[in-house]
Amino acid sequence: MAALRHVDLDFLAGSTMFRSFVEALSGSSSSSSFPDHKPSTFRGFPALMVSEEEFFALAESFRFSLVGFFPSKRPSLVSVRKFFVNLKLIGDFSVTLLDQSHVLIKFVNDLDYSRVFCHRSYLVFNCFMHLTKWSPTVEIGADSPIVPICIFFPNLRPHFYSSRILHCIGLLFGNPLKVDNATAVGLRPSVARVLVEIDVTKKFADKIWLGPENLRYFQQVVLEDLPIFCAKCKRLGHSSDS
Repeated sequence: MAALRHVDLDFLAGSTMFRSFVEALSGSSSSSSFPDHKPSTFRGFPALMVSEEEFFALAESFRFSLVGFFPSKRPSLVSVRKFFVNLKLIGDFSVTLLDQSHVLIKFVNDLDYSRVFCHRSYLVFNCFMHLTKWSPTVEIGADSPIVPICIFFPNLRPHFYSSRILHCIGLLFGNPLKVDNATAVGLRPSVARVLVEIDVTKKFADKIWLGPENLRYFQQVVLEDLPIFCAKCKRLGHSSDS
């Protein structure tokens, strides 16, 4: 089996040699699409103002990234990388250190990303690791409220087991990641299951309208194991009241 890369482009990437800014910027194609930055100040402090468009454009290459949190003990970075190699992922990935208890796991495709994220926690060489979605707006140490949730659609009519329809239904709740195998091949027509990234701070309907205007019907919706998010401490598992 070919060795998986542990570093990838646009992050700890390219040559291992130090490069000057002139060399680095000369090969940048994305920098030309945004205006040059100028140092400024904000509320008495030095500031570099970046447009919101560029802010999210810079984060785009991290869209399939997770943060692994080790609440008690963290194994060595080499061990964490070995753990992910043993998962037999289909694409390249990187594991880098954010701080002593957090690692950044960056995947290059959505299949590996959704496969790992749907478990939400692992035992890595006898060390518990909790996974949360990386976000450019969430600080290290805080949980993202975006969580992969399995959504059930009981008695979904068989002709709606189309990948396109299931994906569009998932979009009503968040970012669809995948359907389970039984749903994909129609082995369990009594219920369809779609894995969707949803914001658990929002409220969701327990049924949706489905079908053409004159033939639509109410489709029941069940969200599995919806966790509680504490808006005060930015952690999953409890509410601010408790």
